[in-house]
Amino acid sequence: MHSFVRSPRPLPMLASLVAISMTVTSLNATSPRYDCREPNAPIKVVTDSARRAVVITLGPCLVPSMGAMHMHDMSEMSMMQRGPGEEDVRVHFRWPADVWMRSFDLQLFDKNHKPLHQTTTMHHMELLNFDRRQLVYPMVERLLGIGEETSGAQMPKSVGLPLDAGMDMGLAVMWNNQTDTDLEGVTLQLTIGYSPRNLVPRPAVVLPFKVDVNNRPGNIDAFDLPPGGGTRSTVFTMPVSGRLIAAGGHLHDFGKEVRLEDVATGKVLARVSAHRTPTGEVTGVSHGLYGILGRGPHLVAGRQYRVVAVYEGSPKDSIYGAMGLMAGIFTPDDYTKWPTLDRSNSDYLIDLNPKERATAAAIVRQLNGTDAMLDGKPQP
Repeated sequence: MHSFVRSPRPLPMLASLVAISMTVTSLNATSPRYDCREPNAPIKVVTDSARRAVVITLGPCLVPSMGAMHMHDMSEMSMMQRGPGEEDVRVHFRWPADVWMRSFDLQLFDKNHKPLHQTTTMHHMELLNFDRRQLVYPMVERLLGIGEETSGAQMPKSVGLPLDAGMDMGLAVMWNNQTDTDLEGVTLQLTIGYSPRNLVPRPAVVLPFKVDVNNRPGNIDAFDLPPGGGTRSTVFTMPVSGRLIAAGGHLHDFGKEVRLEDVATGKVLARVSAHRTPTGEVTGVSHGLYGILGRGPHLVAGRQYRVVAVYEGSPKDSIYGAMGLMAGIFTPDDYTKWPTLDRSNSDYLIDLNPKERATAAAIVRQLNGTDAMLDGKPQP
């Protein structure tokens, strides 16, 4: 017997709060009605200057049924097999204004503009910034991730996430229609609150922080554990110094905690604990708000840190499809030293087009004049 964990429910990256102005359209504005398959998803961005909010609308979309006959575990197992590049929607648009990103709120509507239940309609969505690098990995920035049970968040007035006009943004969505009927005319509405860039006093610059115990560009980052559970960890080196001022995380069923350690001293710098039912189902995780209650752990450029995911399950059952990541808000000591995107890096190229891993490898070979390696394997 095996224990199948439920598929990802990305918690909001606490650093992910939004902004912008004026009306823009998708780079592919002539999409057929209901056709939301990439890259032809109909998307528009409209500013409500009175509310200092931007409304990003995707749709109308056809959301196919997964079938009422699917049991919960069957549905979740099928989701676990779909990694980056397998989203139902992946569409780009341009960010139109220089602002401080502050908040977000997500709503889903049917063809009559009646609210839909998020948990039975959408599995997750991500907002990506293809013009700024992640802190730890040479991949594109994940501004926010919203799962089945997350709908909105807001940052304190003392901090803000800078966004520049013209940035190449991407919206990725994976549907999860758990009914036995296709849903026509579904719209996804992401409302983003912002502050003007000339805000006085100037807020502290914050950016997303994300580390994954099994980061695999272009692949599913799930992993398996033996009966009873165990741990999975990885070590990374900080590229810039700064403070982690808030932290959350993501664990699947049977997850116990994800923690951040200093490799040299073994000291635990941050810990995110799972909220679990007696059967091991993870219903949520704790959040550390270090920037609000204190200064938060200071991470030093060039120093090594370890992220650890801990799972505890039945001693008789293996655990399949576990995940472990820590995500939060990071304020750099010097924003000008933030690592820049290397657009010839294979991880970036995979992130740009996850379905074309071989193509990414070929481009790297052409740029560098060397054999390309992806996941430690030579690419044809």
